[in-house]
Amino acid sequence: MSATILVIDDDAALAKTVEWALTDAGYTAVLAHTTEDGIRLARSAQPGLILLDVMVPSLGGWTACKRIRSFSEAPIIFLTALGDVENIVRGLETGADDYMVKPFDQTELLARIKAHLRRGKTAVNLTQKLVFDDGDLIVDIAAHVVTMAGSEIDLTPREFDLLAALASNAGRVVPTAELVQQAWGLTDRDALDNLKPYIHYLRKKIESDSAAPRWILTVRGIGYRFAN
Repeated sequence: MSATILVIDDDAALAKTVEWALTDAGYTAVLAHTTEDGIRLARSAQPGLILLDVMVPSLGGWTACKRIRSFSEAPIIFLTALGDVENIVRGLETGADDYMVKPFDQTELLARIKAHLRRGKTAVNLTQKLVFDDGDLIVDIAAHVVTMAGSEIDLTPREFDLLAALASNAGRVVPTAELVQQAWGLTDRDALDNLKPYIHYLRKKIESDSAAPRWILTVRGIGYRFAN
């Protein structure tokens, strides 16, 4: 059975074009042109993935993303003309899993959809429970839970996948391209460029001082290393 993809965008022509591309790729597409209809369909249609425009009326994409994330774990990809780093970080903070800037290539969009639906779970051992600093930090991949000093850390599915890939390679420098592929199953240029905002926000959640990280270390010109 094909996955259902919900498209929330007030640009009817663009939404229809995306619908055709999704249908041709074997997906079932559901369209909404307002945030209210999008939130309703996110509940009733139970989509496997959601494509969400930032500027969609009347609540706006940021609010819609937060509300959908409160009841759904479906991957959310923002599709928007707002391509600056501040908006990308804001999108991640609201619970989105990815961010594509308009105009975008449909082939790349379909590749990202496929990767998010697959979640890249084959990259890590799903039975692992990774324990660091005598239990101060625990990454329980099987339970999809991260705890710091006994308190659960609230991560989006995409953030968790990134942390799981890093923690599974603890002590080893992971090149940027390899990290993106392991975490999300992606290989395109934009995915590499978007890694930095994800690292930034992940550090804000698990580091006591994100400016002087204890866990996620940058190895300039190569990639990242998770301290063990």
